[in-house]
Amino acid sequence: MFVIGVLGSNLFIEAISEYYPLFPEVSFVDYTYESPWEIDHLIDKAGKEVDTLLFSGAIAFYFGQRKINENKLVATYVPFHEFVVSLSLFSIYFHKKIPLEKISIDLPKQDFIENVLKEIQISNGPNFIKDYPWIFNFEEEKSSFDFSQFVQFHAELYKEKKTQFALTSIHAVYEDLQKLGIPSIYMVQPKQTLKESLEKSISLTRLKKTKDSQIAVLSIKVNNYPSHPDEQVFRLQILQHLHDMARQLNARVSHDHFQPFLIYTNRGSLEAVQKERLQNILELEGKIKSSIQIGIGYGYTMNDAENHANQALYFTEKHSSEKTTVYLLDEDKKLIGPLFENEKHYTLKNEDQEIQLLAEQLKMTAKNLLRFFDFLRINQFRSFSAQELADYFAVSRRSAERIIKRFLEQKYLHITGEEQPYDQGRPRALYNITEKLSNMLNL
Repeated sequence: MFVIGVLGSNLFIEAISEYYPLFPEVSFVDYTYESPWEIDHLIDKAGKEVDTLLFSGAIAFYFGQRKINENKLVATYVPFHEFVVSLSLFSIYFHKKIPLEKISIDLPKQDFIENVLKEIQISNGPNFIKDYPWIFNFEEEKSSFDFSQFVQFHAELYKEKKTQFALTSIHAVYEDLQKLGIPSIYMVQPKQTLKESLEKSISLTRLKKTKDSQIAVLSIKVNNYPSHPDEQVFRLQILQHLHDMARQLNARVSHDHFQPFLIYTNRGSLEAVQKERLQNILELEGKIKSSIQIGIGYGYTMNDAENHANQALYFTEKHSSEKTTVYLLDEDKKLIGPLFENEKHYTLKNEDQEIQLLAEQLKMTAKNLLRFFDFLRINQFRSFSAQELADYFAVSRRSAERIIKRFLEQKYLHITGEEQPYDQGRPRALYNITEKLSNMLNL
């Protein structure tokens, strides 16, 4: 069973928890805060209890960014978009009969409201808008967000009788406005957005579980490996030290490979001890009294992981053969290294001519084509929806549909059926590969 943490204010938790029963395979844990300054503590707690963390919005996610990274959590947040604005304004107009020019509004980006007004061809919109677009830059300092400024913004306009109502996108501001007796509502959260956010969290959790189960191989080369009668003794000593290291990684050491030596584990176990990995390497270096080269490879098959580890090892030797160096090559051919130093990210070029030709035909990069094939393998070649592909590529559903359209046009995919969403929305098409693509992949 998956465990997903949901972090937000009381208002948010009450709204979204209504949809938990739609996902009986998931256990949801609520983390409620009264002030965003409590978020760090809640994330530390969640890091020990959940697989994925869903935040109420960009503000909560912004406040928790540092702790998310520290705890290496998979996290996402409920998006803010034009539909939220239009529903909120319609609710105020329908229930309160208040004209737009008498409403004060705060929201992440002023563009959202301008897009709504433009879409419905309204020229005289709200006159009093305060936004905070920098919230999407998660490197900003927390201290730059002062909630009292937003309370003051609404309160002064209301006191001066320039406005009759306040619409806020910040839970803490809404609660303060209520205490001041200022007529106000919190932005209306569409039910569909809440459901889709839960669905996205589940998809991210599945992807994380799949990545954690990837095979991880460490290819280790000792720089001062002796070529004399003591080699056998030295090799046994190294194997003993590697076994000690492997126990911490839930791993096994191969006795069939020497110089480089190979350790087999899974990605989840390796990343779980990431903070200790440098210490383990330094301890190994001290025990054998030699610098070492380590290539780490991830893959969905043993063969892929071994090949990636060996390629990563090649780059360590290219970088330096005199000091301990570590490189990592993941399942997407992304090279990272040297680890624990000034890490850089590279994408290795694909030299497979057939892949290059197919990528050109489909008007996409070879890297994305290989990622698509990885998605098919992860999905065990079952039928999939555009949303599932979008979650894997971390793009919008419309972008995923464009990718699918290219494969459909070349008859590499076909529609196999449709699935009914949890709500009463339109059924979603399901796709699978055709025999033409299956033959190309040698399935």
